[in-house]
Amino acid sequence: MKYLPQDFDILCTHPMFGPESGKISWKELPFVYDKVRIGDEESRIQRCESFLDVFRREGCRVSEMSCAEHDEYAAGSQFITHFVGRVLEKLHLEDTPINTKGYESLLNLVDNTSRDSFELFYGLFLYNKNALEQLRRLDAAFESVKGELFGHLHGLLRKQLFGNLYELPMDEWVAKKNADMKLLSDGSAQVPRS
Repeated sequence: MKYLPQDFDILCTHPMFGPESGKISWKELPFVYDKVRIGDEESRIQRCESFLDVFRREGCRVSEMSCAEHDEYAAGSQFITHFVGRVLEKLHLEDTPINTKGYESLLNLVDNTSRDSFELFYGLFLYNKNALEQLRRLDAAFESVKGELFGHLHGLLRKQLFGNLYELPMDEWVAKKNADMKLLSDGSAQVPRS
């Protein structure tokens, strides 16, 4: 802004769709703008509105928000979408005869994001300071879900190995443990061999 003369208007815009999603129609597709600097003269205001009207007439969902707000939303939606799509692409998912709707959504996500250039994806990462935080959150969420799965698995295995032993009150558990140890030390019980 400091390099442009004051009589230059600045309207930041972002059609939140690309050639694939907008090839048939722009109806209901999101379009975001920020009137960073628009002069007070009627002609300047009208020029800005005429430009925005192109997208309104095409049926876009036109939203005004600051660039900072846009970046925050974009990191949480657009960057995450592209990141997950690219991760799933690395899995080489294939169509199956028993696809569920959810799985088909994943295949569509991979197809959609893989058609966009890596430069677009990299730009979402490089030029949006919120993208790194989203990566951190995604990594933490991934580890949390893995932890839940392995936590339940650990509980299941422990129950299969030790039965309801750990569900006993502590004093009963200690008494049973001491009795088991006594049997082992007396030689009257054998430790199972692996």
